[in-house]
Amino acid sequence: MITVKFFGLISVDSNIRQLLVKEGTVREVLNEVVQSCPNISEQLLTQAIMFLNNQHITGKKRFSVVLKEGDELALLSPSSGG
Repeated sequence: MITVKFFGLISVDSNIRQLLVKEGTVREVLNEVVQSCPNISEQLLTQAIMFLNNQHITGKKRFSVVLKEGDELALLSPSSGG
């Protein structure tokens, strides 16, 4: 299983801290999160700042990264302000 941890507004708005999901690509994992937590939008997840096992992953290729047993994906909502 993959541990998906939620931080920032994703966690606050959906009232969830973490979720266990099946192995797969980042895109597949995000789809499973949307299926399990319909109050979290796909748009919010795709815009999130992502860390895989404490390493920042960026760019469009991040969605094709394969997650395997024991991996941890952290999703942090992008901040805004002024």
